[in-house]
Amino acid sequence: MSAMTGGRYVVETAAEQLAREQRAQWQQFVQARGELAALRAEADAYRSVYGSRIAKIPAGAKARPDQSPRRIATATADVALLVRGERDKLRDAVLAAARGDTGGLLGALPTPATSQASRRQWDDSLAQAPARSSETVSTATSTAGTGAAPDAEAARHQAARADRAAHLFARLPASTPEEVRRSCAEAVAEISTGTTASRGHLLLRDLERRVRAQARAEERIVQVRRDLLTVAAPLETVPGEAAEKLRQQIERLVAERVEHVPDGLRAEAAAIVEQADRARRRKAVADVLRVGLTDLGYQVDEGFETRLAGTGLAYAAMSGDTGYGVKVLLDHDDPVVRTQVVRTGGIRASTSEDKAAEQKFCDDYQVVRRRARRDGIPIEEIGRREPGERPVQVVADTAIPAASRRANEQRREQQL
Repeated sequence: MSAMTGGRYVVETAAEQLAREQRAQWQQFVQARGELAALRAEADAYRSVYGSRIAKIPAGAKARPDQSPRRIATATADVALLVRGERDKLRDAVLAAARGDTGGLLGALPTPATSQASRRQWDDSLAQAPARSSETVSTATSTAGTGAAPDAEAARHQAARADRAAHLFARLPASTPEEVRRSCAEAVAEISTGTTASRGHLLLRDLERRVRAQARAEERIVQVRRDLLTVAAPLETVPGEAAEKLRQQIERLVAERVEHVPDGLRAEAAAIVEQADRARRRKAVADVLRVGLTDLGYQVDEGFETRLAGTGLAYAAMSGDTGYGVKVLLDHDDPVVRTQVVRTGGIRASTSEDKAAEQKFCDDYQVVRRRARRDGIPIEEIGRREPGERPVQVVADTAIPAASRRANEQRREQQL
């Protein structure tokens, strides 16, 4: 057996397992909640364009990170189902509004000066477009006519182009800059109200290019938002001002629609979460050591586990008011617990008495370890010194609880 020990612990308590399950479920809920928040914001933006034809989206189910994993999972499923259904409804509503808005688009076009500048921008863009095949050109020319009423085939192509333009316009993200949206609206209006087939094809091709560029830009922002939510989710499961402050910073980044995750943000968040997790595990170890020692008759002061988890050092007195005690230490950076038999300087003790005290604690410590394992905190021995191998360390009387209380009582008696 040993007089000084070192052991590496693993916290697998029911509370620790619950915390992991809650965090895993909360991660999924935060992503679903973020998708819903973005969809609601998108619907609100579309409402500013199309008015009441775009319905508001419900807020969805709520959850808290301290709820049961099953309850969080249920809320996540409800929110995800709502997002899927409302996204389809929103897409259909925007398409219907875009199809029926040809007149509205014309009425909402920019001022003449702006309109002419926008038209020149389109014409410059169309001039740079790659030439189509001779077959396409000849088809467009043949269907353009010379001013006569278009035949049924030309009318069908015209309707198809108008429908395609409406579909493309409906795919413009709600966040599209106003000048781009107006420019695209002009193209849709021109295609829908009639133009030559060749120009209609060119307008349609350029409209598709613009819509695709806006969609790609939106996809980048959406992916960054998801990344930021992944970083933020664990912060909601840990207490403390640092976690709250960083979470609020991430919320601002999401609201600002940033295009990249700031350097160092992930590492900062991970450090805060790890620090909180380490503190929780240290508290669990301190609790199980306090219970194990007190059950065997050791005396501890109030707050033993708080000091041990916080400062990494606490003392317990051996039973019998012998002046012997145990120093318990928790490493700050590693999951390691150390113990050492100590005694106060106020007692005279022989080497054999020191060795006997060390032997007693060694026997007791094995019981503490077995109980800790039973409670989900196995402690694997990584180092030890045998009883009598080194002198027992002498500490101040105030360090060991029983001796400290005895000294306090003596002082009170002297004061009387």
